[in-house]
Amino acid sequence: MKIRALEALLGAAYGTPRRDAAWPPRKILLIRRNGIGDMICALPLARRLRAGFPAARIDMLASERNAAILQDLTVVDRVLVYRRGRGLLRNHYLSLRRFMAPVRAERYDLVVAITGAFSKLVAVITYATGVARRIGFVPARAHALDFCYSEPVAQPAVREHQIERCLRLAEPLGIAPVDVDVSFALRPEHRRWADEALAGQRLAAGRFVLYNASATRAESSWGAAVIAETARALGARHGLATLACGLPQDAPLLAGSGLAHIVTPSVHQFAALVRRSLFLMCTDGGAMHVAAAMNTPAFVLFATAEPDTWRPWGVPFAYVRSGRRVADITVDSVLERLSEWLPALPVESKRIGRGERI
Repeated sequence: MKIRALEALLGAAYGTPRRDAAWPPRKILLIRRNGIGDMICALPLARRLRAGFPAARIDMLASERNAAILQDLTVVDRVLVYRRGRGLLRNHYLSLRRFMAPVRAERYDLVVAITGAFSKLVAVITYATGVARRIGFVPARAHALDFCYSEPVAQPAVREHQIERCLRLAEPLGIAPVDVDVSFALRPEHRRWADEALAGQRLAAGRFVLYNASATRAESSWGAAVIAETARALGARHGLATLACGLPQDAPLLAGSGLAHIVTPSVHQFAALVRRSLFLMCTDGGAMHVAAAMNTPAFVLFATAEPDTWRPWGVPFAYVRSGRRVADITVDSVLERLSEWLPALPVESKRIGRGERI
């Protein structure tokens, strides 16, 4: 009774889903919210759907934080950006009806909610699209919002990489696997910007470590003093220069490190720098997935996230994990792990192919 009442409530608020859908689908909507790393981890699924349904139009409902990753990618035909309203409309559920009206008008044949785990908000967003075929994760134990998906996929109990988890959403569609590819496009102007930035710092491509100082979570930030100490040791012990980078809001941290540094105006300019580095050093977050997209090794400082789930895909990778805050990680532990890892790192930093198949 409770579930029927909830379904009736959502139907009254957003409209009920259609019952008809073309098959094979002519129009597909993918939903992937949250950060840059989340979108990069969704790209292999998007590419598998593109290969499985080459004639379909595929659109992506993204967030303001991660939509830029899709720029110039032919795997997606159109990007819809979900923006929160102001005042009362900052409440997702109150703003959803207005936002979804043009989405419903598109009459998509299939919607896939790309998440690593069940999300109540994403379930409601998926239902509100009005699409007949709706695929997404539900908890292993029944949830009151299971009806939001016409083809629910039970959330696995096993630990697996976020990319592997996302690819499970293709299973109800019966489409063949394709090579896992997490790359995204760079324009010539992004490459020129990176080349000019390195020339200004007198650094040669492939001969420096790029340290990304940005952290979206307080628990994942590392201080200016320890960043500087690590950089000095990399120079003294391994002969490696370090270039620090970050977003405009990271400028005080970058200046406080005393290192050569640069502010990256966009994720694509950051990615172009990553592509030219020997390896990227960063804390857990979207930056490490940019390294994977640029086929660049990564050394990552983890707070509480699980490396097996969130490691950068398909590139040489090493890490130190605190279990609490990145600030608890000592310089000595980082330098010890770096000393173990660096000798095994190929001199050529762009060497790993993407031939892994799932």
